[in-house]
Amino acid sequence: MGISERRAERHKGRHVAQMLASASRVGADANVLGTPIVNGTDLEIGDRFQIISAHRQTTLGGPGRIRIGDGVFVNAGVVVYSEMAITIEDDVALANEVYVMDTSSHGMEGREPYAAPVTIGAGTWVGARAIVLPGVTIGRRVVVGAGAVVTKDVPDEVLVAGNPARVLRSLTYPSHCKRAWHDIYCFCPGSLRNPTPS
Repeated sequence: MGISERRAERHKGRHVAQMLASASRVGADANVLGTPIVNGTDLEIGDRFQIISAHRQTTLGGPGRIRIGDGVFVNAGVVVYSEMAITIEDDVALANEVYVMDTSSHGMEGREPYAAPVTIGAGTWVGARAIVLPGVTIGRRVVVGAGAVVTKDVPDEVLVAGNPARVLRSLTYPSHCKRAWHDIYCFCPGSLRNPTPS
């Protein structure tokens, strides 16, 4: 590795540390592109975390508990806001401008705001501009269609879409496939990580 590559690596490390400074734990190989707002007061992030803030500001924080697993990807414009608890399990992808919240923020008819924990299961892909509302648990390897509004729990390995989101069909995966979103970095056959299935 040359001098310029080492300098770039040090700069990347400082940028990642600065952008994720509010997290009490950040795993190995985190990658931050742009300048997201990350200000969680009870935030833990796993290994291989990627977050992008570009044409839209990406925001991750709030006074509640946020737990992010390994291999999670957060795209530009995503808002994850917690006042209670949000859990994003391993290998989840949040596409552009996804909104995940565990509170309604304001009450109606003189009542207190509604707040309830949110969980997004391992390997799930939440499509662009989808909204995940308080109290929802999304299962493993789910695909949430673009623009969907998830108002109730979603079982494992299904495609949901619409407002309110409803199950359109079941999804079937090869036994070695860990996540709903597929690209060259998967562990599926033909990927960089696994050119031949094991």
